[in-house]
Amino acid sequence: MELKGQMIHVPESCSLMFLGSPRVDKLEELMGRGLHLSDIPIHDATRDVILVGEQAKAQDGLKKRMDKLKATLERTHQALEEEKRRTVDLLYSIFPGDVAQKLWQGQPVPAQKFNDVTMLFSDIVGFTAVCAHCTPMQVISMLNELYTRFDYQCGILDVYKVSG
Repeated sequence: MELKGQMIHVPESCSLMFLGSPRVDKLEELMGRGLHLSDIPIHDATRDVILVGEQAKAQDGLKKRMDKLKATLERTHQALEEEKRRTVDLLYSIFPGDVAQKLWQGQPVPAQKFNDVTMLFSDIVGFTAVCAHCTPMQVISMLNELYTRFDYQCGILDVYKVSG
């Protein structure tokens, strides 16, 4: 163990006395030698060096934990925003825009009455037989093209479309 200190002459006993403390920088070094912070004299700067080092280590650990928590919070916030976007998209795909907006804002939606309503139910005759001779991608392409045309016509005629 390295010691630092000073030698003092004691004339009464014709001896030299060494007043010293261990040379350490970290609390682990001190405790590894079986000593405690209270074993170091109060006026010794070693106490301050050890305490400053411990404080810096604690602050570094706290900063790392805060950074991890911040990253987790940001990921959670992004996931929440994505869910909100999907919820809004779903509302707008099910209801007319003004109704969806009121529902999203938590406002009441009054019932409406329409004197004339036209409904279109679509069916593809022989769909199962057609699908038996097609690849999955061909079926998807066929349905996508068909309903894209329906959507286009609904847009031209200002028709509100409910998918189901």
